[in-house]
Amino acid sequence: MMSPTIAPQSQHLLPSHDPASFTPPQITVRHATKKAGGSTSNGRDSAGRRLGIKVWHGTPAKAGGIIVRQRGKKFLKGENTGMGNDHTVFAKVAGVVQLERSAKNRRRIIVNVVPEMLREHSAVQ
Repeated sequence: MMSPTIAPQSQHLLPSHDPASFTPPQITVRHATKKAGGSTSNGRDSAGRRLGIKVWHGTPAKAGGIIVRQRGKKFLKGENTGMGNDHTVFAKVAGVVQLERSAKNRRRIIVNVVPEMLREHSAVQ
């Protein structure tokens, strides 16, 4: 009878535990498609104050109508005009606006209103 022979050991079905042949598992990393927004201390603003001359030289103004809106006193009140708490120059009578530089301070402008009656009277003569 033949003696049984031992077959050579077949390879294992499990992966080898040899550290040299170790490969780490594949991991996918997601990257941002947009840059991070972050925060900012800017990004707000107040509305404009709509200052300036509302009725120009040689233009008719209504009684009580605003002629100049301003901060400070660049424009001074003259004949037939008044000045409000916020330095707004307004017409006291209906007439034509006249702007002239101050003789005392050339940076200042004096606002006058020539009443319509006076204009008509001077045009007739």
